[in-house]
Amino acid sequence: MRTLIVLLALLVSLAGAGDTLAQAKLEVTEVDAWLVRDPQMSSQFAVAEQLGYFRAEGVKVNPRWYIAGTDLPSMWGAGNIHLGTATATMVVPIAAAGQAIYNIAPQSDIAGTQQVVLGKKGQELVRSPKDLEKVKIGMPKGASVTMAIQAMAKDTGVDFAKIQFVNLSPPDAITALAKGDIDAMAAWAPWVFNAVKQAGGQVYFTGNRSFIPGKEGQVDWLHVHAGVVVSGKMLKENPNTLKAILRALKKATDALNTNREAAVKIVAKEMKMDEGLARDIMALNIYSMEINDKIYRGMGEFVDFLHSLDRIKQKFPAEGVFYTKLLEEVDPTLVKWKSRTDIR
Repeated sequence: MRTLIVLLALLVSLAGAGDTLAQAKLEVTEVDAWLVRDPQMSSQFAVAEQLGYFRAEGVKVNPRWYIAGTDLPSMWGAGNIHLGTATATMVVPIAAAGQAIYNIAPQSDIAGTQQVVLGKKGQELVRSPKDLEKVKIGMPKGASVTMAIQAMAKDTGVDFAKIQFVNLSPPDAITALAKGDIDAMAAWAPWVFNAVKQAGGQVYFTGNRSFIPGKEGQVDWLHVHAGVVVSGKMLKENPNTLKAILRALKKATDALNTNREAAVKIVAKEMKMDEGLARDIMALNIYSMEINDKIYRGMGEFVDFLHSLDRIKQKFPAEGVFYTKLLEEVDPTLVKWKSRTDIR
């Protein structure tokens, strides 16, 4: 009888183990990932691929590199993309169009690469933030950095409505800055680096750091993050595969933060850019997979911003584009804010 009990216990144990293995089995072992060729957006995917972290998890990830993140909404609508990287400027139009898209994990805080640079003339004219009301700032109309300028204005008593904006692409803004046709420019890396080097510019503030005299230090003027996004179909049908990908990306995030020089070489090669430029851009990014309420609030701010520009016709609850359950199952310590989203 004692032997029988031991055998039964063993069988129950094996059955439980079998169930666990069945739950952990990957639904698919090969997926395409649509990645913006940008160290701000897709560094962890590049590192995980090159260091074999995806292979170690039993999944083959095929990078489908493309250049402009703004192309994602139109590509997503075709229904052929199920995994990628994106910021709120890409996610919000997709969700507003009624298409299912979910941010399942952050990748990086990229607010530091969004900058306002004073030209040589601007450095003479702008003695305090209030002086921004008297100068011309060149920038693409509706760029995300606008939100940083709005937040700065609110914090420092600047009348945002009085600031003169000139609609210029980043390359044209650099030329205008060098000529003195504008006094400042607002853009993102690497264009802001060129503004400093080629036009004698000086960084006045970024989305998360102020260099304003008397107000130097960390600020909270722009919440913009890159994250891992998936379709509703991918989320419903392949949760185990997605968790394997998140485990690999977590390893890549750790590797990126603990051995930056090795990561720079990988990222520069994958992004087809000079190592020095990759290093400079990556130094401004905060690579982390921790999901917190700042990321959630940032998505809501982009909903309001894009609606104010009439880029989306109606607002929607920002929580609807987050799904944190998978990340919580991979590493609960990374989930500081939980979504309550149902999968569509």
